[in-house]
Amino acid sequence: MPARRICVFCERWESGGIESFLCNVLSRIDRSNLEIDLVAARLDPSMFTQPLKDCGVHFYRLSGTPKKLIENHRMFRSLLQTRQYDVVYLNVFQGMSLYYAYLAKKAGVPVRIAHSHNTDLRRSPTRAIKLWLHHRYSQRYAKDATALWACSQGAAEFMFPPALLQALGYTFIPNGIDTNRFRFDPAVREAVRQELGIADCFVIGNVGRLCYQKNQSFLLDVLAEAIKLRPNCRLLLVGEGEDRRALEAKAAVLGLSGHVIFYGTSNRVETLLWAMDTLAFSSRFEGLPVVAVEAQAAGLPMVCSEHITRQAFISPGIQQLPLSAGAAAWAAALLNCAGSNRDTAHESVRNAGFDITQVACRVEKALRGNIK
Repeated sequence: MPARRICVFCERWESGGIESFLCNVLSRIDRSNLEIDLVAARLDPSMFTQPLKDCGVHFYRLSGTPKKLIENHRMFRSLLQTRQYDVVYLNVFQGMSLYYAYLAKKAGVPVRIAHSHNTDLRRSPTRAIKLWLHHRYSQRYAKDATALWACSQGAAEFMFPPALLQALGYTFIPNGIDTNRFRFDPAVREAVRQELGIADCFVIGNVGRLCYQKNQSFLLDVLAEAIKLRPNCRLLLVGEGEDRRALEAKAAVLGLSGHVIFYGTSNRVETLLWAMDTLAFSSRFEGLPVVAVEAQAAGLPMVCSEHITRQAFISPGIQQLPLSAGAAAWAAALLNCAGSNRDTAHESVRNAGFDITQVACRVEKALRGNIK
């Protein structure tokens, strides 16, 4: 029997939540009799690339930028003709990417999955135009997908037209993780805190791309308020992004440079979560953040904005607080929130259906043609 050919598409491939999800899933499915290509308009260096290459996943770059729409569409059409895929699996954060479902339909690809990972678009001078295009493309091309997936109810409502959702519904695909990997290790916690020089500090953490969406600028204001209540507070920012220089400059202006650790990206995020005392999730918009699930598996208490879907709430250690409550209220909440039992928290996450083994099994069945 010839191998079943799968195209997994992203607009951009980097070290973000979508990439983490796909790496978790694709590295765990049974890949026998499957040829998996990961196709992206732009391929940036990513901690998730080599693990997937080691699993036999092939990477294809289109034009090198999502902005060259005509060239990207032309190259994708050519790839569809050459590779003759059985499945095109689109991982999308805005509606214009749904055009690839239309191209796949025209090429005769029988299974076309559109998986929404987002609930809004980031701030930019052209945001209004992009939102208009997002809705236009969604209305026109979402129907060309044979299955609608989403990481949350909000992500489904953002990506797919109401009438289509009412007619077809959507499949909730949790952002699964390796729950055993995040099982709390107190010895590693102490070692990491010693390594970072925060052994005697109260550590507020944040994991994510340093960007407008994740809103780390607000956390610097929160830190300034938290220090008034507990002078030994530190803010541990794990991630990279376009806002890093602005965040470093703001920290200096606020006199917080010595209280903020810009860690960068990490392939050992579980150890950093163990080292934290609480997690601050101040996003302006989200789908269902993988980090929120990981933090709960690590038994970490969390304060999150009103933009985090309640589908991500697994443990009792989550407090939701609107951004409009202000930095002082956030500081007080972070300093006083209590988590679940860190030793057994990973079991609660697994029992809630967020274990990657369960999620990978569902995705694999769809890639093999069994959508239900």
